[in-house]
This record gives sequence, C-alpha cells and structure tokens, in this order.
Amino acid sequence: MVFISPLTAALPLFFSSIPELINAQADIHNVTPIGGTWSSGSGAVTTGAAFVNPLNFSFHYPKNAGIAWSFTEDGHFEQAEYQFNANGTQPNCITGVVLWQHGTYQWLSNGSIIANPIPIDGRMQVQNPCAAKSNVIQQFNTTILLQSWRIFQDVQRGPKLQLYRFDGAPLHPMYQIANPPNMLPTETLSVNLTLNPDGSITYNAATSRLKQLSLITLGTLGGFLAGALLLI
Repeated sequence: MVFISPLTAALPLFFSSIPELINAQADIHNVTPIGGTWSSGSGAVTTGAAFVNPLNFSFHYPKNAGIAWSFTEDGHFEQAEYQFNANGTQPNCITGVVLWQHGTYQWLSNGSIIANPIPIDGRMQVQNPCAAKSNVIQQFNTTILLQSWRIFQDVQRGPKLQLYRFDGAPLHPMYQIANPPNMLPTETLSVNLTLNPDGSITYNAATSRLKQLSLITLGTLGGFLAGALLLI
C-alpha cells in the first residue's frame, strides 16, 4: 500500500518551477492537471476537516471504505485512507485501518511523484476486535513513491485519476470531487503552545486556521491544553 524509500535523501531537490512542471506533466499524460481532491468509489472518503482532526487524534469515519488524495499546484498533498483487512484464519477478526497524512510532493524527471509527509502530523487508527488492545491510534508518516499517474475523462463522472505504486501496481481509481482541493492548512499542525507570563496563549497561524474550521476551541486555556498535551 505504501513504500518508505531508503533513497529519499538522494532524490532530486524540489524543482523551483513547480507550476511549469505540473503543466508539462498534464500535457504529456492527462486531460487535466492533478490539482484538486480525488476520491475512490462513492467518494465517501475525502481529505480535510471532514475526515480528520489531527490535534485531538480523532477521525470522522465515512460511510464506506476508500482512499482519497488532494494536491495543490504549489506542491502540497494530503492522503486519506479507510480500509478493511481480512483475516483468512479468523474471519471474525477483520481489521479496520484509517490513516491521514499531509506534506509536500516533488515531481521527478521520469514523471514519478514522491510524497514527503510532515512527520509529526500524520495519524493512523487500527481497530482489531481480536487484539489485546482493540483500538490503537498513533502518529503516522510514510514517504510514498508513486511510479506514475494518469488522468482520464470518464463520460459520467468527469476526470478520473489513476495512481500507480512504486512497483507499478495501480491504486483504486479516484474521481475529482473538488477543485480547489479540500485540505487542512499545509503548515505543521502539531505544535506546542506557548503560555505567556500574563496567562495568554501564543499559537501559530495554522492553529488559528484550525480554530476557524472548528477543529479546536481556544476560548479556554484548560480545554485547549487538554487536547494539546496529547501532542507533546
């Protein structure tokens, strides 16, 4: 499903002309640029605030399993997944996995995409009714190499994105459900608070944006610290 490349440090640096490269890739391979939010199947899984609250380690579970990716034209991405894994020896022990991460992506000269997450922001929750601890949520980050990608025109649903894993295996096809993309702020979100001598709180611009999205409440010190302590 994902691949952590041992050669990440040796990969080319971020190209300075991202918009031009995106347009070049679209001209070669696709009917439209890759920017936007893309979701598989019925579109139940999406990115952004409708899917995850990284500051209190919680997910908003969609109705159906699936995957979603969002891309901006200036090199930011989000990935969201909700999957079930069967157990052949114990059919009643189906494992549910939900994950989310965001960061920056780079175009490689061969048309591949390397997605580099912000390490402390990613979240993954695993539910296994047969495990000693049936519900585990933790930080998650995995660098992903997408060997190639194509965007086709579906006569009924419009642009369809096909991503291919590092080994060439296709991911589930995804359809564009939003453009511009639905994403959380692209900055690092898991930040520590600064408690000033006068009792006020200093928080960064991303946290301010999350307040606008109603992901956190900054009205009371105690309520906010209760969630923030999970991230320290």
